[in-house]
Amino acid sequence: MLRTCLLLLSLPLLVRAQATPPSEPFALRHTFFAGVQLPLSYTAGYQAQFSRRFSARVQGGLIVPPFDRYTIKTLEGFGLDHQLGDAIDRSFQRGTLLSVGVNVHANSPWYAGLLGQYVHLTAGPITPADGLGLYFKRDFSAFGLLASPALVFEMQSNLWLGGLRIGRAFLFTNSHFGLNLEAGLGKIFATRNTFASNRSLVDALGVTQQLYSDLDHEVDSSLRKNGYLPTLDVLLTYRLDGRP
Repeated sequence: MLRTCLLLLSLPLLVRAQATPPSEPFALRHTFFAGVQLPLSYTAGYQAQFSRRFSARVQGGLIVPPFDRYTIKTLEGFGLDHQLGDAIDRSFQRGTLLSVGVNVHANSPWYAGLLGQYVHLTAGPITPADGLGLYFKRDFSAFGLLASPALVFEMQSNLWLGGLRIGRAFLFTNSHFGLNLEAGLGKIFATRNTFASNRSLVDALGVTQQLYSDLDHEVDSSLRKNGYLPTLDVLLTYRLDGRP
């Protein structure tokens, strides 16, 4: 009797065990994406999810108007020097970025991760009035000689950022396509800024080299101190995992 009762009690567990298929091994997921990283750039990249919990990503970006203006205004909102912001805003040419990161995935469409980012910016022509304004924190545009286009210089800025992101994936029904929405916060932790004028003889002067060194220090200090950059990414994704 006891054996019969135990058998009857165990029947639901046996049925459930037979109805539950064994978990399948995880297949590597390849995802390509493209979209906008507001207020920074147009972006595109690739992500490899190599387990149910972890993925790695690499992406590139192109910084062109109007993103440059929005980026400068965002940095100024965190305290970036107004003279520096105006000088870059008036003379911005182009920018590129490269980003790598890792994500941790939950048992849901949500994920979070860490990222590292390299940004290259080119600005110019910058007048001596702008350069002196950065150094002395004053407006020298009223001095006609200093604002003359006869002597201008270009600035190349290399920025290194670290940050966090949180995102959610939306998969389209019966499709390999999807949409990812991400919010991130980056912090500039290092910069390198170089300058060159349109007059090689002027660049060779010791006083000019000292001015360039001082400007590098001023720009670096301002960007590292106030260089917080929140972003909102809207990414169209295409997943290559053999299944829609």
